[in-house]
Amino acid sequence: MNKILTIALVLISTSIYSKSYDCIEVSIFDVDRENISTRALARAAEIPEQTLQALQTYVRTELNIDDNGLEAKKGGIDHSCKNSESALKLKGTITDYKKGSRVMRYMVGFGAGKQKIQIEAELFDKSTGDLIKKDRVVDRKIGGLVGGSENKGKRDFAEKMNNFVRVALGMKKSKL
Repeated sequence: MNKILTIALVLISTSIYSKSYDCIEVSIFDVDRENISTRALARAAEIPEQTLQALQTYVRTELNIDDNGLEAKKGGIDHSCKNSESALKLKGTITDYKKGSRVMRYMVGFGAGKQKIQIEAELFDKSTGDLIKKDRVVDRKIGGLVGGSENKGKRDFAEKMNNFVRVALGMKKSKL
């Protein structure tokens, strides 16, 4: 009985990972604005809606320019993948956010003004709803040329989300 269960699990996991995908729908990341039980969640609850939309755009752009074989879409009625059988859905919940301050990073240094984006990311097979991978993705900016920019932080976060997808699909990580 144990041997049959093991073989079944191997077949299921192999079929999920060996499936070929050509499209990915990137959802706007969720924020739980009611749960402020920790400082991180309280900071996440303050993320502006326009920042969430910008993050979605940066992640879609990064997925589209990477040589991963995926066409990234917004999702929804007008922007969904044509064939759900070969589509993925990328979702997540912001669990910490610090806008940061470029001036503080440049003038003070030592971690002052740091920027942080943290998300509990989830990648699903769109047609079956099967969870392929779930993990925490974090990007921090504590410095950079002339303090670094907020947009650079969003681009770096998008690269990390792309690597999350690549790892989930068994591809090599892209260079950061």
